[in-house]
Amino acid sequence: MSPADRFAVFPELHITVDPLPGQALRVRVAGEVTLENVGELRKVLFRAIDDVRARAVEVDLGLVTFIDSTGIGKLVSARAHAVSSHSDLWIVNPSPGVRRVLSLLGLLDTLSTPTGTSGWAPPKSA
Repeated sequence: MSPADRFAVFPELHITVDPLPGQALRVRVAGEVTLENVGELRKVLFRAIDDVRARAVEVDLGLVTFIDSTGIGKLVSARAHAVSSHSDLWIVNPSPGVRRVLSLLGLLDTLSTPTGTSGWAPPKSA
């Protein structure tokens, strides 16, 4: 399989991390989250919690075009890991496809709401 063919079959995943006030991070995810690349997302989320020791991690899924069950599973496990580490993790701005999948699974409200375990709150908008 040529590199061009591989890109067509396994579209790229892009992840960026931006600081937020109060030892928090925003992780922006773009592209497709699949079995082939979910390890990259897991690494970023767990590193934010374990190595960076972020009090809160906001995961922006606005540019995610597809997410499979392994991606959903990693979001759920990262949230559980955050809570057990006295941090917090939730999703914001899910794309329509992600919103639909999370709604069907009954996870949209659960993953979209901070647990409050870290004591961190998003900054108030002006």
